[in-house]
Amino acid sequence: MDFGICVFAKPATCAQQAKLAEESGFTHIWISDTQMMAGDPYICLALAAQATTHVKLCTGVAIVGTRIAPITANSIATLNQLAPGRIILGLGAGNSAWRAMGMAPRSLRELRDHVLVVRGLLRGEEVDYQHGTDRKAIRFFHQEHGFMNTRDAVPIHVAANAPKAMELAGEIGDGFITSRTNSLAGWQDAWGRVQQGALRTGKDPATLYTTMLTTACLLRPGETYDSPRVKAEAGPWAMLAMHALYERVQNPTAAAEAIRPIFTEYTAFVDQQRHRHGERYHLHLHDGHGLYLQPAEERFVTSDVVRATTMTATPEELVARLKALEAAGVKQVAFLPALGTFEGFVREFTEKVRHHF
Repeated sequence: MDFGICVFAKPATCAQQAKLAEESGFTHIWISDTQMMAGDPYICLALAAQATTHVKLCTGVAIVGTRIAPITANSIATLNQLAPGRIILGLGAGNSAWRAMGMAPRSLRELRDHVLVVRGLLRGEEVDYQHGTDRKAIRFFHQEHGFMNTRDAVPIHVAANAPKAMELAGEIGDGFITSRTNSLAGWQDAWGRVQQGALRTGKDPATLYTTMLTTACLLRPGETYDSPRVKAEAGPWAMLAMHALYERVQNPTAAAEAIRPIFTEYTAFVDQQRHRHGERYHLHLHDGHGLYLQPAEERFVTSDVVRATTMTATPEELVARLKALEAAGVKQVAFLPALGTFEGFVREFTEKVRHHF
């Protein structure tokens, strides 16, 4: 199994963190495209490219609609000139990036069109591109002059957390990324949908590279799931999952059974926020999104929530979970450490978990 690590798009630290991850044996560096919550991923991936030699550098994930497809393709092809053959384009409809602006993610049709245009351009081809009511043939000029690299292939891994999106990922992706689940049963359900999409287009699902995006806090002797350190390290991802669940469905029965009672409370809490702040409530909901816990939300990070939304476990338990996922078709697990915990997580994971693989 490969292991990835998510690096925050922060110019002052991204290169150093990428170098540490590569030296520690991580195979993939992921940098998210969340324009309202962190820095520019392409600038930070360029800095990471200069600080590393062989680790894969990936958008985790680039967002449809915040940049038009030719711009996405240009940015990725330029990175591919800096780090030939080391670039992966993770691409999605944009749950966090759009919802942090109070707007809905883009449609699956837009995602499909974006992938097809970007893929053609990255291959150096001429493609039909529609912008508004205009539809024109476009291509990269001056490909032979070293401005960008369309010679080395860039795989496109499609991110999907909803059933129809998973099927689309199987149809059009070179790989599949999901943060919907961290359990074996959840993965099997998601992977089944991806396989359906792949088979529908005559593609062998085994050719798809699969990535599960999650977080984990390695429990130390005597620690419980609601210990302060555990809540601080696993809580930001847990609440990110609660944010996403609320904004997608706002229905406690859609939550995992173990967390339905607390999700009911959380739903009432966010409903109050919406009533108080109106159309500006997203400015409060997404503060700290994936980075740190808002004090008002700490009470929702219960043991059940940590178990259901993260891979927090003892090192021995985590190794067993990862091996089961590997056997079920997960080729990579990528972890998002909370703000300020990157170095500690990398070193502890490397020492206690990675050498088992």
